[in-house]
Amino acid sequence: MPGKKRKAGLSWWRRKKTLRWLAAVASLTVAVGVLAWFVVQGASDSDSGVYLTEPAPSFTLPTVAGEEFSLGEHRGRHNILLYFSEGVG
Repeated sequence: MPGKKRKAGLSWWRRKKTLRWLAAVASLTVAVGVLAWFVVQGASDSDSGVYLTEPAPSFTLPTVAGEEFSLGEHRGRHNILLYFSEGVG
């Protein structure tokens, strides 16, 4: 290749500029990984799951058919409450 000088005996990955660049990228990667780990650990320490261990309070709701649904009548069974909202998600 005319016009380009190559240092004799040094591969591209052994040059100082390349090694400095790789060290900077590796340091940045480690820093981002540590930061992400702290964010994930902080999110898992929140009290979001505390309410799932306690029984739900008894309530009564009207059904589409006009009857009333009471949660207390279904105590001890496995229940699923589906909530739909036009404004969410």
